[in-house]
Amino acid sequence: MMIKRVAILVLALLPVGANAQGGPPRGLPAAQGMPPSAAPSAGITVIGHGSVRVPVRIVTFAAMTRGNADEASVLAAMRAAGIVDPSMGPPGSMISANQATMLRGTIPGATEAKLDQVGSAAAAYVRQHPGLTIENISVAPRLDDCGTPEQTARTAAFADARRKGEAIAALAGLSIDGVESVNESGGCLAPDLPQFGPANGFDLGTLTTSVSVNEVVTFIVSPAPSGARRRTL
Repeated sequence: MMIKRVAILVLALLPVGANAQGGPPRGLPAAQGMPPSAAPSAGITVIGHGSVRVPVRIVTFAAMTRGNADEASVLAAMRAAGIVDPSMGPPGSMISANQATMLRGTIPGATEAKLDQVGSAAAAYVRQHPGLTIENISVAPRLDDCGTPEQTARTAAFADARRKGEAIAALAGLSIDGVESVNESGGCLAPDLPQFGPANGFDLGTLTTSVSVNEVVTFIVSPAPSGARRRTL
């Protein structure tokens, strides 16, 4: 009876021992038995960057004000300063007591002189209306046709990624055989999205803005043939 119990115990332990020594179950790839984070990744992944400066012809205008102001006179002053389609209203979707007022509009054919004119007009209006204050004035570029500079920046970004990938492959003794995946960020903002803030790359001194694109590219690689020229895209 004791011998029978020992034999049953040995038979029960055999599959555990076999799997522990043999790795993942037969018929499955080695990486399938590993968590996704531990699975080896193939290829070379790099980030390419491309940017192009674009002249700005149209500028959007916004000013945050506080105090009582007659809407008709404010809009008339904005038009006289060269602001097209001026509007006046709350800065967001909520209305509350003592809330600031946002002035908005567009300045076509933007030049340094036109922007100076807007600033001078704002200062003059405040002097003529005691109790009215302007907390800030923002101008930002509006690119109605951004497709061409975006494609230029995209081409430069991919060329930058390819240069980096080929340099890394050469150091590792590998050959680049193609592209596995591409993920893009940056580029043109949608026309209806705000473009305020330093991130828009707008330079008031030159009246230009930047369109930037980043490409995360994973290249397919293989060992480079000994004595043979490495293949490139």
